[in-house]
Amino acid sequence: MNTQEPLIQTVSRPAAGISAAVNEGAAGSYLLLEAPSPLRTLSSAPWGGGFGYHRTIINRKVDKTYACGDPVTEMNGFLEAAGLNSEETACLLTSVHMSGLGQSHLRMDDPASAKVRADDEAARSLFDTSDSKLDVSSQADREAQSFLETFDERPDTRGRGKACLSAAADGDSANPVNGIDAAEPAAAAAYATAAAAAADTGIAVSAWVTVGYSNMARAGRGLPASALFPGTINIIVAVEGELTDEAMVNAVITATEAKAAALQDLGVALEDGSGATGTTTDAMLIASTQRGRLHRYAGTATYLGHMIGRSVYEAAMQSGMAYKKALALS
Repeated sequence: MNTQEPLIQTVSRPAAGISAAVNEGAAGSYLLLEAPSPLRTLSSAPWGGGFGYHRTIINRKVDKTYACGDPVTEMNGFLEAAGLNSEETACLLTSVHMSGLGQSHLRMDDPASAKVRADDEAARSLFDTSDSKLDVSSQADREAQSFLETFDERPDTRGRGKACLSAAADGDSANPVNGIDAAEPAAAAAYATAAAAAADTGIAVSAWVTVGYSNMARAGRGLPASALFPGTINIIVAVEGELTDEAMVNAVITATEAKAAALQDLGVALEDGSGATGTTTDAMLIASTQRGRLHRYAGTATYLGHMIGRSVYEAAMQSGMAYKKALALS
């Protein structure tokens, strides 16, 4: 039985093939995230808000005195000046300087892949009745394709076929060939090769966070109108994988919990000592490639939820510490 736990690694490359840069120019300062193809997005902001598809995401810095009667038109003007396509771009606003940007990029090998590799080795070992190993590479490649076509002739863009293969690989740890007759070594080898080829490629998550809490708030606590000004904690999360709409909403919950945890650990509190849970103008954007592993959930009990929570927490702590340092120097 394979008991190897998946390894979550901190990496330097953003998820989803995104390129990230902070642009400073006549149009102003902003974080620019560009994906090679449109991402499925869920945003709380009015620019590209709700569900949609966007190839470009920006987090734009504005002054604390920013006020606009028609923010959508104003943002479209900004995008035009910056040379960005407003139809392809989702936007957030912040008064936090981009030097205080926090980011975290995590990648995990899929646990099913490790299990399949272990089963593959076990299957080959089981049928090795001499001192020489079975040479099934070319034959297995041909039979693997036939096996997959027999297993599920329909292309499965939502990952159900792969999920079934992974479930079969994990379903019977006592039998490394999972029910295939031990008298059929070629079929067993073909199964192992096919399962390995169909295994998911893992999970990658990135988070970019800007933290400013001059207008800190605690959810459920009343505030005067004078507290409703830009300060903002903005969170952008990108995921390599296919998320259902429910999972994207779940991701918002998990990221929000991570933000609140970071504020707690940063010691951000109201005058009466109660901990802040955010600010009066926070915004959130979740983006996914809609390719690869299917995710129906993104709560903290899932690998995806754990990685979202950890990446947002780490990025929020980075930006929050930078903000505290700036306050101390001001």
